Amino acid sequence: MSRHRLRTVLAALLAGSAVLAGCASVPEYSSVQVLRQTPEAGAAVADGPIEDADPLGLVRGFVYASGRPDERHASARRYLAPTAAAWDDGTSLTVLSERFDTVFAPNTNEHGPDREVVRVRGTRLGTVDPAGAFESSPRPVELDIGVVRSDGTWRIDRLPPGVMMRLSDFRANYRSLPAWFVDPERGTLVPDPHHIPSAEPDQLAARATDVLLRGPSPGLAGAAVTRFPETTRLRSAVTESTDGVVTVDLAGVSGLSEQERRLLAAQTAMTLSGVGVPRVRLLADGEPLLPGEPEVAREDFAALVAGPEGMPALPLVVDDGRVRRIDEAGRIEPVAGQAGNGSFVVVDAAASPRENRIAVVSREETGTQRLLTGPLGGELTATPVSGPEVTALSWNAAGDEIWSIADGRIRRVAVPAEGEPREAPVDSARLDDAEEIGDLALSREGGRIALVVDGRAMVGPVVPGADGEVALGPLRELRPNELDDVVAVDWRSSERLVVATDSERPVSLVTVDGLVLDQMPGTNLTSPLRAVSAAPGRPIFVTDRTGLWSFSDGDLDAWRQTFGSSNAARPFYPG
Repeated sequence: MSRHRLRTVLAALLAGSAVLAGCASVPEYSSVQVLRQTPEAGAAVADGPIEDADPLGLVRGFVYASGRPDERHASARRYLAPTAAAWDDGTSLTVLSERFDTVFAPNTNEHGPDREVVRVRGTRLGTVDPAGAFESSPRPVELDIGVVRSDGTWRIDRLPPGVMMRLSDFRANYRSLPAWFVDPERGTLVPDPHHIPSAEPDQLAARATDVLLRGPSPGLAGAAVTRFPETTRLRSAVTESTDGVVTVDLAGVSGLSEQERRLLAAQTAMTLSGVGVPRVRLLADGEPLLPGEPEVAREDFAALVAGPEGMPALPLVVDDGRVRRIDEAGRIEPVAGQAGNGSFVVVDAAASPRENRIAVVSREETGTQRLLTGPLGGELTATPVSGPEVTALSWNAAGDEIWSIADGRIRRVAVPAEGEPREAPVDSARLDDAEEIGDLALSREGGRIALVVDGRAMVGPVVPGADGEVALGPLRELRPNELDDVVAVDWRSSERLVVATDSERPVSLVTVDGLVLDQMPGTNLTSPLRAVSAAPGRPIFVTDRTGLWSFSDGDLDAWRQTFGSSNAARPFYPG
């Protein structure tokens, strides 16, 4: 290849933002250049540094190549000089936004014809811990990398430990894995998002098992535990048979009760199903962990996952003082019972995920608002919560608690199967400095709460305590400086929230760890937005200045209006 041709390829490499994916086993450093066609981008990219790359281009290419984790970042190691071959790529992983600069570092005496220091400047979105949990920590970041020229070729000879990669490369080369842990109060399973490299299929089960052995992420601290004892280790490598059954043989799990063993098995089967494992042969010291059940599957533990008993195709809606139902033809009709027959002037409502219960906020003639609950289609009973304003109703995963915001603070009401509703304690001291709590939504699987606090989207664990009290754990702001003027949130799935704002980004989807933010179309919507409702596999509904709108996959990037609704409509799915 001619030198002119190489310069052309280098220019294309530096100007593009193509995602690099996959690589072969390669030595730690090399002067060989292999150009390859990347199917996803359709452009030729270097599998190693261009021979006559300048220091800035070399370091930029190194950051691009660092997005490929296979073979201990073998592609990135091709950019290293022999003196840097001991680079420790396992200490940390920093995820950058797409745009970053490579400039010559100022105030250094290492500028010369054969040595330079290149500074990488970018925006850190967060870090990924060794277990694969993303921790949001956005801030500017600068990193100096030393380069040296030997025999006319520039290579990196000094760099700090750890890896930096762009978000697009992280998304292309890592896969999301919901690891499952245990609600310590109810014994149900709670999902916890992690990220593992998109390795060969026979490696994925081992990586998923390693995530389980490390325990819940900081984002679920206190809200979930593991039934894997601290002494647990693998007796042998995780293996897969020709029929797809994966064998996990554990040591250090003796002494567990039958219930604890079953929860450990549930954690394993549920988590490994996230990497395509249909059945797990789970052993303890070479013998079946569950006597009589040598193999387990996700379906064996479906009852341990909290959530709605059945999700309707369309939400209920509060409008014109009544709870109404949307039918398949788009008609809105009042529900039966006191929630829909005009006995109360209803201004907000939420449906329980279980036992067909409903909670409503009624506005009395005096202006006072009161929280009531009862069977959907039946008579409603007053709860202890009332005040000038009661909003943002949400049921817990078990369907036996209602949370709300009353006069600016969070209130929690226990609704037992038998007996009167009673107020239950909740420690929300982490919100004492908040000027306004605008919305809340409890996860349908349990363990987490999403909040709108002073126009910001927040998420954190719900931590059980003594004597029936619960507390809000550390709260994480989702995508600060990007999600502005937030007015409402709801759970699209266990891993993703839908966020409505009064900014130029009206509706967005954001992962619960804040890693991924995707903007939804805003066509047909008119600010201000007032409410949002979402559920897995169901249309998303929002209320704007003109009324109620829905969006489903395949709606040609435009929201559809629900006729007969007002701009005061409040949609809600169970939860």
